[in-house]
Amino acid sequence: MATDTACARDDTRGLLLPPGTTRVVVILVHPTQYDDEGFPYRFLRGVMPSNSLAVMNGITRRCLENLLPTGIQSEVHMLVDSVQEHAKRLDALIRRFPERGTRVVFGCVGVQTAQFPRACDLLDRWQKTGAACVIGGFHVSGSISTLLDGIVDPRRPGIPCPDRMPPEIQALMDRGIVVFHGEAEDVWQTALQEILEGRARPLYRGGQPDLSQAPMPVYDTGHFKDSYVTTTGTLDTGRGCPFVCSFCTIINVQGRKSRHRDPRGVVEWIRDLCERDGSVSLFFTDDNFARNPKWADVLDGLIDLRSQGHDVDIMVEADLACGKIPGFLPKIAAAGCSQIFMGVESVNPKNLESAHKPQNHVQEYAALWRQCHDLGMLVHAAYIIGFPEDTPESVAEDVQKLADLGADQVSFFMLTPIPGSEDHVRAAMEGFQIEDLNECDSFHAIIDHPKMTRAEWFEAYLQAWRQFYSVPNMIRAIERHPGRGNRMTLLRNYLWYRSSFVVEKTHPMIAGFYRFRPYEDRRPSARPLSYPRYLAQEAWRHLRYAGHFVSEFYRFQQVVFATCPAESPSRMWLDHFWTRYARNRWNLLVNPLKYHWHFRMVPHALAEVVYSVRFAAMLPRLIKVSTR
Repeated sequence: MATDTACARDDTRGLLLPPGTTRVVVILVHPTQYDDEGFPYRFLRGVMPSNSLAVMNGITRRCLENLLPTGIQSEVHMLVDSVQEHAKRLDALIRRFPERGTRVVFGCVGVQTAQFPRACDLLDRWQKTGAACVIGGFHVSGSISTLLDGIVDPRRPGIPCPDRMPPEIQALMDRGIVVFHGEAEDVWQTALQEILEGRARPLYRGGQPDLSQAPMPVYDTGHFKDSYVTTTGTLDTGRGCPFVCSFCTIINVQGRKSRHRDPRGVVEWIRDLCERDGSVSLFFTDDNFARNPKWADVLDGLIDLRSQGHDVDIMVEADLACGKIPGFLPKIAAAGCSQIFMGVESVNPKNLESAHKPQNHVQEYAALWRQCHDLGMLVHAAYIIGFPEDTPESVAEDVQKLADLGADQVSFFMLTPIPGSEDHVRAAMEGFQIEDLNECDSFHAIIDHPKMTRAEWFEAYLQAWRQFYSVPNMIRAIERHPGRGNRMTLLRNYLWYRSSFVVEKTHPMIAGFYRFRPYEDRRPSARPLSYPRYLAQEAWRHLRYAGHFVSEFYRFQQVVFATCPAESPSRMWLDHFWTRYARNRWNLLVNPLKYHWHFRMVPHALAEVVYSVRFAAMLPRLIKVSTR
């Protein structure tokens, strides 16, 4: 290695580094978002890891191998801001720098719109340490694609374009933050080299690269330890979706042409995980796996792995026309698919028409989902509340219809013009501005609705969660599936979802288990909060935790025993009694002729005590089985 007065050079690789540099540290962080009081959403245990983070980890490690001169050490850290253990590691890292001889690159990865304010605050902190800072993800890529570049698509003519850089992104570039647009596989090495050499451009464009030779996602050793309730990982076998839904950002960032990884590489990657860990649980994050042109090759490889005794469990996303693809559903079931996530969006044909989603045919849902159930797969529906035809009454009817049609699980969202979507660019051209990007998360009302006030809309959204995840609906869904594995999966997911919207009062997709609210890490623009008031809020919050634990304990006790064939008759006997007992209401106090109910209540109450003790004893085993 030759050295001059300006830099250290490796003649074989061409990388220029400041003199005295002995180490390169790249810190990749998936940011969280703030709640309405300015606290970051952070949990003792997370549920779903970030696929973008794992992908960038793999790409970065390959780039450093290609770039770094002999003798230069490197570190790559991948951290999730919403997980307490990862946040502690991030705090330790920021206290470490600046460090002599170390060049630091700090990147916010996979940043969605609601996470953008938090990402900006993290970038500000790290920039003050002297780190080179970069940001990428769907907010950056989607906003630039629609507001600066414009949507050019023969199937979607006439979509307007402001032809301007989004101001919040321009503000970052003006501060010296590097902005990365698009996907990183082809361009990140060049960007990383120029960042390390101190000559970074303000904007890099990755585009939509060929994925056939792309590095696979990499989860660091210990990434899940003490951080997640399961070790379910993620993998994008392909990107892009051929449909033209107006609310979607995927098609404007990753394109409408489906691109895919090498199926052999995918299968070998999964084989390596099986041999290392003994079993593999994966969520294929492809926006529409059924439209991956190599889906059959991937599934054939997984079927072969399973025939060799490997334990493979997958969850995929697919459209509601996937049942018409010859052989798709039987093959994906044979490959180990236990759950299919489907973008139902609405059961009102007029709403589907307004969203440019003609491929969804409501009359076909029941048969499709019955076929999935017969093949041993759970049905997870995505449902959007707030289309033009929605009212509180129609939403309640639609939610019950979803349960009746056979949806085992539903994720509800509020219709939101997310930057990067056709809906957003059209609204922006009409003068619409998002007041706070932190609220652009699909569970805040940020636009007006033609038939509901914002308060009514939000209440209809909350009621949808309560209605679908009621005890009768959960029992009915579990009873549809005779297999123990599917029953345990549903119990785990129901616990996660109810914990999210009942206890944590947030969306399951960003929630984990047991919330932390760090006082010293509040949003800088949040309303002032005194420390004594904060302590009082924390005391009340933990009292609520205790109350919710008792409530959910008895709710899930009823679900578990009602779905157990050996216990169901006794559980039904108890429930029938308590229903009749409650109907007496105040008569139990004021009418002596009703006092006999109190005596009849005693043996039933004792039976409930026995059930409670038994369920408490079962809980550790249930948790262990459902979080394997």
